[in-house]
Amino acid sequence: MTEAASNHGFRRGTGEADGWMYFASDINVPGEIGLAVAEDGGPWFLAVSHAGVAAELGSREAAPIPSGMCAAYGFEQQSEMRAALHRVYGLACSLPTMPLYEYQAEVAGLGDTETERVTKQRVGQEIFRRALMRYWDNRCPLTGVTEPELLRASHILPWAECGSDAERLDVHNGLLLSAHWDAAFDAGLVSFSDDGTPLWKSQLGAATLAVLAATSVFHLTLTDEHRRYLCRHRRRFGF
Repeated sequence: MTEAASNHGFRRGTGEADGWMYFASDINVPGEIGLAVAEDGGPWFLAVSHAGVAAELGSREAAPIPSGMCAAYGFEQQSEMRAALHRVYGLACSLPTMPLYEYQAEVAGLGDTETERVTKQRVGQEIFRRALMRYWDNRCPLTGVTEPELLRASHILPWAECGSDAERLDVHNGLLLSAHWDAAFDAGLVSFSDDGTPLWKSQLGAATLAVLAATSVFHLTLTDEHRRYLCRHRRRFGF
C-alpha cells in the first residue's frame, strides 16, 4: 500500500490505525488518504479526507468511514483502487484552492501596468490549463481525445468577465474540450444542459452537426458548480 500511495503522489506516511494506513502529499496538495485491504487480499479500500475530492468522486462509498475521513470507497481489484487513487490526486491538485494559490504565488511581484496585466493573464491561463488537464484526467470528456495538442482549456465564463481571480482559476469554470468542440463552445454555437447534454444553435449546418454528434461519444459529467457557470453561458448566448 505504501508503494501504491507513493506512485500516485502521496509519499508521506502519516500513521496507521484500525487496519488503515494514512498518507499525505509532500508538495502541499491538500487532504489525506487512507488505504486498507481485507485479510484475504481483497477487496481494497480507499478513504479521503478532503470534502471537495469526496464530492467529485461521487457515490461509490463503502462503510464504515474511518475517523477523520469524509468518505471511503471499496474496490474488488487493486487496479481499480489504484485508478481511483490516481483520480484523487488529480482532483486534489486541481480543486479551486490549488490553482489560485499557485497563481497568487507566481504573480505576487507584478503590478498593474498593461504589460503586467498581460503577463498575469498568460500565467493564469497556463495554470488554468494545467488544472483542467488534471481535473479531466488529460482527456476531453466528450470525445475521449487525449493528445494535448488537440485539447483546449475552455473557460465557461470568459476570463475578462470573471469577477475575481478565484472565478478565473476555478476548474468548475472550465471544460477540457477537443479543438472543434472548444471553437463551437467559445463561439456560443453549442452549450450544455444541466445533465451534460449538448445544446445546438439552429444555424449549425447538417455537416457540422454530424461531425459534432459523431465525436461526442462520452457523457459530460457535471457538478453543481459547473451547472452554475453553464447557466450563465446559456443565458449569454440565448439558449
